[in-house]
Amino acid sequence: MSVLAEPLQARGDRVHLVLAGPARLTVTRAGSEEALGRIELREGLTPGELLVWELCIEPAARGYGAGSQAALLLEHAARAAGWSGMRARAHPSFGLSVYFWMRMGFRPLHGEGPDGGIWFVRDLAA
Repeated sequence: MSVLAEPLQARGDRVHLVLAGPARLTVTRAGSEEALGRIELREGLTPGELLVWELCIEPAARGYGAGSQAALLLEHAARAAGWSGMRARAHPSFGLSVYFWMRMGFRPLHGEGPDGGIWFVRDLAA
């Protein structure tokens, strides 16, 4: 399955995910459509896996649930599009991303991820 074949867009009560280019989404505020952040997707490391390379909410917009709802919307859209799993990276320079992905129900994988970070995975088939 190709990331480009299934553009994942979704609308929630706080944020919307809007296609911004191949495998890129903009996280916008519901109502005003103000850009709050971005998501970069890539092919997963295993068949049927969607890789969230980056989910970033601008510092001024953090702490209000935008990132959490964006991750949930992405998960629901990925499941509906037929993806069987998701993988996300926590970059070593951004420690809060570790807690974010764990709070979102992803589990860490043993070993080093990209750039010395950590991989997190979630089974969407369950």
